[in-house]
Amino acid sequence: MEIDFWLERWNNDQTGFHQQKVNPYLVYFYGQKGPALEQRDRLKVFVPLCGKSKDMLWLSQNNYRVFGVECSDRAVQGFFEDNALNYKHAEKDQHALYQSSDLPSLIEIFQGDFFELQPSDLDDVTDIFDRASLVALPVDMRQRYADKMAELLQPGVRTLLVTLTFDHAEMNGPPFSVTEDEVNALYADNFSVQKLLFKEVIEEEPGLKNRGLTSLVETVYKLVRK
Repeated sequence: MEIDFWLERWNNDQTGFHQQKVNPYLVYFYGQKGPALEQRDRLKVFVPLCGKSKDMLWLSQNNYRVFGVECSDRAVQGFFEDNALNYKHAEKDQHALYQSSDLPSLIEIFQGDFFELQPSDLDDVTDIFDRASLVALPVDMRQRYADKMAELLQPGVRTLLVTLTFDHAEMNGPPFSVTEDEVNALYADNFSVQKLLFKEVIEEEPGLKNRGLTSLVETVYKLVRK
């Protein structure tokens, strides 16, 4: 699945994958279980394939610095405009960088291809929140994605990864099903992998249920770069 697929979805307003609510696992692990508010500005959270996710807004409102990457300029501009945020736009290494300091903490979004990021772009990132990136990729792209993430991150950087597991015979992706065995196969060489929780959520996802799913399990992992 190439970048043009997602650009076409954004350009044609085929954005049913965009979540209107903040992810509850983010709120739990970075809010209720997170550090004290006054300590959060030491942390910078990377949100890959971010679209115009409300998660970035929540992170900044809760004193976390935010760095996202998104291929669609329409999605990036939509994030700032939908949330009434002033922003600056500049060119960086032939790519666009958007910034807003309207909220308690800085939000930066790199508009371009995730695979073109360099380690220097993430040199002060402490955390990753991935609830929509790995599950957006078909199986033949996932190892490349995991290897690129390992290349970008310094030892000790933490990832909160959310996956979906379901029967692909019932529904074609995206989003795609990613099993626990695959998570371990993708990441175990370069990350410690800890499963934090799993939950059946099909009744909370009527859109996916209407697409034919009878079961949908969300699993949350903590990954730490070795």
